[in-house]
Amino acid sequence: MLLLVLLLLVVAACLAVRSWPAVSEFRRVRRMIAELPGPPRLPIIGNALEVLSSPDEIYNRVHTMVSTYASYGPVCRFTLGHINILFVLQPADVEAVLTSPKALDKPQPYRALEPILGNGLVTLGGKVWRRHRKAISPSLHLDILRDFVPTFYKRGVVLADLLAGYADKGEVLDVTPLCGACTNNTVCETIMSSDLDEDDPQKMEFISATHKGFENWFYRVRRPWFLSEWIYSLHRTRYLEYVKLRKIFDEFVQKIVGEKKKAFNNNGNPLNPPRKRQAFLDHVLSSEESAALNEEELNDEVKTIVYAASDTSMQALSFFIYTLAIRQDIQHKVRQEINDVLGDDRGRSLQHSDLSNMQYTERVIKEVLRFFPSVPMFGRHITEDLTLPSGFTIPRGCVAGFWLPYMHRDPQSFPEPEKFDPDRFLPENIRGRHPFAYLPFSAGPRNCIGQRYAMMFLKTVVAALVPRLHFELPDDGHKRFEDIPITFNLTISISGGAKIRVRRCTTENQ
Repeated sequence: MLLLVLLLLVVAACLAVRSWPAVSEFRRVRRMIAELPGPPRLPIIGNALEVLSSPDEIYNRVHTMVSTYASYGPVCRFTLGHINILFVLQPADVEAVLTSPKALDKPQPYRALEPILGNGLVTLGGKVWRRHRKAISPSLHLDILRDFVPTFYKRGVVLADLLAGYADKGEVLDVTPLCGACTNNTVCETIMSSDLDEDDPQKMEFISATHKGFENWFYRVRRPWFLSEWIYSLHRTRYLEYVKLRKIFDEFVQKIVGEKKKAFNNNGNPLNPPRKRQAFLDHVLSSEESAALNEEELNDEVKTIVYAASDTSMQALSFFIYTLAIRQDIQHKVRQEINDVLGDDRGRSLQHSDLSNMQYTERVIKEVLRFFPSVPMFGRHITEDLTLPSGFTIPRGCVAGFWLPYMHRDPQSFPEPEKFDPDRFLPENIRGRHPFAYLPFSAGPRNCIGQRYAMMFLKTVVAALVPRLHFELPDDGHKRFEDIPITFNLTISISGGAKIRVRRCTTENQ
């Protein structure tokens, strides 16, 4: 008996010694952030109850919380279980974080995306992330993207024809699903392959699964105990859906990449094929940089890019159309600019060279993304203590969080922030504004690799829609931007749908 007691004491002492560094570090971090403004914390779960609300409520809850405690200082805290999130609010501090080598990694909640997306640019860190970024970047170069414009425009025309059918019926519709079909088909065609069957059932299943994947991930993040794969497996309903989503993504991407690689191998895998329009995947497979990625890594990157581009572009396009329905004056100016760009031959396809002349349209897109950034919140894992220009030091192990709806409405950077004004993005008005005050595509080394793709896509599709169609709100539509209800599942959308009326363009509504 004495021997057993001694053995237990030895085991307890060993556990105490091994856990002491973690306990000591936990106490050090809590001391450093103790005086920061933030909501009261409960033991163990911290502020988790604050985000255990429905997606229709959580956006306003987070925005109210950040806006309330931002008045007390440049950094406020929020605790999600054992995860300490410090919201960084001032542009100079934001720049210090996003450009620091101490903040290149993504925080723990992003790891819940790995089983669905794999280890791609969204979730990777360190040297592996650098290697992937270097391998992928050349295939999203402007020389490649300009060849996508005809596909963007073709898909925009298809969307315009679908919307024209609702115009003929005079029906109110939620434009979001149609925008989703447009963006998903465009992304599949330009990123994975130029010859995918439009009605391929596996492709259709893949497309319908994209938004569900984000919903599944956000459900786990709001319940930090489900970040554990084992604990999540006990939630049979959610976990079975999660396993199904993983299978859909894996099988479809493996099929496309496998067929592409086989075709390239059969053709001698040329590194410098003749100049022709290529999908992103075609270019990656024919580039020297792709040698840095093995087959599994390439599959993961394709999933990541398709997944991220599809949902974010859908939401941005939906918000843009809804904005035009609210602001008829802006819709008129956009239509006039596009008609001027197209000239007498308004039925012609838009060219890449036309995009640079759509400057007002681009400013409207940027203002839409200021009000409604597709991904309103993101974070960075801090690997070493990081002192900010404001004087506060973020302890290692914490998450630096960025809440864009607050930053994009900071009156110091955007006077009259609740006013929708595309001219904020005129060159003379941008001059003097801190470059890290506006972050719809993040910034620094880990900025969104697809931001140029996104802007080109939005401008081109808008050029296909606006000369053909006129957008209006239904009688019960939201007349003011501040009245638009937002639902939040990593990306944001209009709660209840972006409901509009559509009319064909005539001389009167031009």
